Amino acid sequence: MTPLSHSSARKSRLDGAFLGSVLALLVVGSLAVLSAARPLPYYHQALERHFSAMFFGLLIFAVAANFAYEAYEDQFWVIYGTVIFCLVAVLIFGTVHKGHRSWIQLGFFAFQPSEFARVGMVLILASILDKRALKMEYVSTVFMSLAAILPIAALIVKQPDFSMTLTLFPIFFAMLFCAGAEWEHLAGFIVLAIAAISMPFLYLFLSVYHPFPVSGSFLRFFMEVFSSKESEFVLVLVLAVIFGAAYYLNHLMHWRLRMRLFFIFWMLLTSGVVAGITVSHKLKGYQKSRFTAYINPHSDIHGAAYHVHQSQIAIGSGGIVGKGLFSGTQSQLGFLPERHTDFIYSVIGEETGFVGAVLVVLLYSGMIWRIADIGFNARDRYGYLVCCGIGAMFAFDFILNVGMCLGLFPVAGIPLPLLSYGGSSLMASLWSLGIVANVGRRKYALL
Repeated sequence: MTPLSHSSARKSRLDGAFLGSVLALLVVGSLAVLSAARPLPYYHQALERHFSAMFFGLLIFAVAANFAYEAYEDQFWVIYGTVIFCLVAVLIFGTVHKGHRSWIQLGFFAFQPSEFARVGMVLILASILDKRALKMEYVSTVFMSLAAILPIAALIVKQPDFSMTLTLFPIFFAMLFCAGAEWEHLAGFIVLAIAAISMPFLYLFLSVYHPFPVSGSFLRFFMEVFSSKESEFVLVLVLAVIFGAAYYLNHLMHWRLRMRLFFIFWMLLTSGVVAGITVSHKLKGYQKSRFTAYINPHSDIHGAAYHVHQSQIAIGSGGIVGKGLFSGTQSQLGFLPERHTDFIYSVIGEETGFVGAVLVVLLYSGMIWRIADIGFNARDRYGYLVCCGIGAMFAFDFILNVGMCLGLFPVAGIPLPLLSYGGSSLMASLWSLGIVANVGRRKYALL
C-alpha cells in the first residue's frame, strides 16, 4: 500500500468520538428499556421488537455509512416521491393506534413512515438549498423550500400527528440559517411560526383563566371569533384593516416604508394566525387537555397533568446516584405512564439519579457536537447542510423530550431517539446517523 493510499484509508475511518457516543447512548437506552418495560404484560414481546429494531437499525447504519451520500442529492425526486407515497399510503392502509393513523403493519413489525419522512425532508431541503447556493438572498428560495416541505407537513397533520409536524419546522429554520438565508427572511419565518404556535396557547390560556369574559368586551369578541368556523375569514379582514391603516399612516407621516414590507408582514402574520386557528380547531380533546395541564399544572393532577407530575416525582426522587437499576418505584410499580417510550429519561433520572441524567446530557451533547464538526469539515455544501439538518433534528427532539419530562414543555408524545423503546424511530435515527458517518468518511475522498 502506498503512503497516499494508507493515509486515505486511515482518514476515511469512522469518527471515533461520534461512533462512541452513538453506541454509548444505545447501551444506556437498552438498559433503561430493559428496566422500564419489566412491569408490562407484553415484556418479552416488547424486548424482542426493540432489539430486532436495533439490530436492523445497526445494519442500516453500516450500509448508510458506506453509501456515498452524494447519491441522495442525485436522486432528489426519487426521495421526494417515496416520502409522499409512503405518507399517502399510511392514510389509506395504516392502522389506528391511540387516535393516530401513523403506522403500516408489516407482519410483526409496525412501520411509521413519518419517522423516515423527517430524514427524507432533510435530504430534500439540503438538495434544494445546495442548488440555490448563489440565490440565498432571494425570498423565492425560502418560499421554494417551504413549498417543498408543506405537503409533507400536511400529510403528517392529516394522520393526525401534530407533535411530529411540530419537529419539522425547527429543522427547516436551522437549515435555512446554516445555508446563509437573509436575516429578514429568517425573521419573517419566526413571525409566522410564533403566530401559528401562540394562537392555540392563547385561546386555551384564556379558556382556563377567563372562561366567562364580560359581554361586549374585546376578550369576549376574541373568544367568540376564535371558536367560530368563520374565525379565519374575520381575522384576515381585521388584520388587513389594521395593516391598511398602518400603511396609510406611513403615507401621511412620510416614513417612506415600502408597501411591499407591509404586504409581506401582513401575509406572514395572517398565514400564521390562520394556521394556528386551524390547528386549534383540529386538536382532539386529550391534546387540548395537555395544553391546559401545561398552562395550569395543578388543575387536573390526576388527569391531564398526571404524566408530568409522576415524571417530576420520578426524577426528583432519584437523588444524586439514583435508586438503582430495576429499582425505581415510579417505573417498576407502574405509576409512570409511557415509561419505556416518551418518559424514558424520567426512568433514567429515577434509577441512576443526577449522575445518570447528566451523563445522558453529556453523551447527547457530544454526539450533536460531533455531527456539527463533521458538517463543518464536509467535502461539499450538500454534506454540510445534511449534517445541519440531522443535528437540528436530534437537538430539538432531545430538548423537547427532556423539557417535557421536567414539565418545561407540554407533553408532546416525542420519543427520545436512541434511548426510547422504538422500531421506526430507532431505525430512522440510525439511518440518519449512518449518513452523517458517511459524510465524515468521505471528506478526503477523491471521487
